[in-house]
Amino acid sequence: MAVQLRSRAGQVNDRMVTLVELSRKARMVERIEELDYLVVNATHRLAPYRQAILWRDVHQPAALSGLMSLDANAPMMGWLTNFHRRVLSDRAAGPVNVESLSEEDQAAWQEYLPLYALWLPDITATSVPSGLLLVRAIPWSDEEGTLLEEWWQVWAHAKRSLQGGQEARRRLTPGVVRQWLLPAERPWYRKRLIWIAAVFLVLMLLPVRMTVIAPGQLVPVDPLRVRAPIEGVISEVLVRPAEHVEAGDPLFRFDDEILEKRVEVSRRALSAATEQYQQFTQQALDNDEFSAELIEAAGAVQQARAELTFLESRLNDSTVRAAIGGVAIFDSVSALIGQPVGVGEQILRIVDPGKIEIEAWLSVADAVNLPPGSPVNLYLRSAPLKPVRGEVRYVAYDATERPSGNVAYRVRASLDQADLHRVGLKGTSRLSGGWTTLGYWILRRPIASLRTRLGT
Repeated sequence: MAVQLRSRAGQVNDRMVTLVELSRKARMVERIEELDYLVVNATHRLAPYRQAILWRDVHQPAALSGLMSLDANAPMMGWLTNFHRRVLSDRAAGPVNVESLSEEDQAAWQEYLPLYALWLPDITATSVPSGLLLVRAIPWSDEEGTLLEEWWQVWAHAKRSLQGGQEARRRLTPGVVRQWLLPAERPWYRKRLIWIAAVFLVLMLLPVRMTVIAPGQLVPVDPLRVRAPIEGVISEVLVRPAEHVEAGDPLFRFDDEILEKRVEVSRRALSAATEQYQQFTQQALDNDEFSAELIEAAGAVQQARAELTFLESRLNDSTVRAAIGGVAIFDSVSALIGQPVGVGEQILRIVDPGKIEIEAWLSVADAVNLPPGSPVNLYLRSAPLKPVRGEVRYVAYDATERPSGNVAYRVRASLDQADLHRVGLKGTSRLSGGWTTLGYWILRRPIASLRTRLGT
């Protein structure tokens, strides 16, 4: 009896020494795979078993004793994955009674595993619980269960230390990502990657409007361009920039000093020609030889009168008046005074403040189809939260080179309703064309750029 007690005490001491040694090894491991190998193979030193199966953070087994790699497509692996999800993940620590399982699980158990099993779960897990299943052909004793439970807790603590101390903070490795996207235990139609791809495909097929962004501003509709009727130098500007004028109001005046002198000279020339004509008329009554001189004098009078009429009309045109009512648009008074201008040169514009529209410049790269009536929103820099809404009136057929150097198409859009913003305000316009898919809207410019580079 005493010999048996000493032998039993020696076995306990040996197992405790083995537990301390295994605990030391677990703390020294630097990779989680090495820790997995340790628990499924070295645990045999504490208690004999035929097979050890480890689950770590997922339902699929992470390691089996005696195997370096696992075949995820093997029938046994598929059953173990489903068995962990359905039975073991919510089970407390202790022996597993095979007779309490379903008939299907009992049949699979008899095919793959011995009769007696001990289940050791990680109760601190916050996601899919880890666990160790030990199976053999003889029952498990309470002493073995206590010792193995202690060793399992040491292993779980070492695992959490390797994972940063938190179960939820797992290392992001290609294997973890692949397992999350394509879990082997799920059928193909339940894999996350399939669902992500399906949702992505549906999103890419969503109908959206083909929209482009372009610089824009508010411009007047059909402004009256006031041009110089004569050639000369502007001596006086009679209105201020953005001043409202009525039809007939004087706008600016040319320097007419030279014209007045020429008119005076022309009047004197007409008077002299008229006096000479009268003299030849009296002489022609007495002598027919003066008939030719009379005709020549009459032509001189007619020419002098025409020249005087022309110069007087030029003198009247030296003061330019507004043909319509509106707002006078020009840069500054000082920039016009003293400026020499030619006939037909634009001096200023008169616009109706109630008739404005949107002008946008659509770059060649963004030249999408914009039929008349397409919606346009102009987000002014002074009021970006209140867009000015309009509809496309026309898009220029030819592109125009802009002052910035790029080439763009002019787009004019009429406003949906009267707008109180003044002419000249600038911002960013959003032009919406026809409907297309979200995928084409995203890939349109990359495809166009690729085709430009490849030349196809």
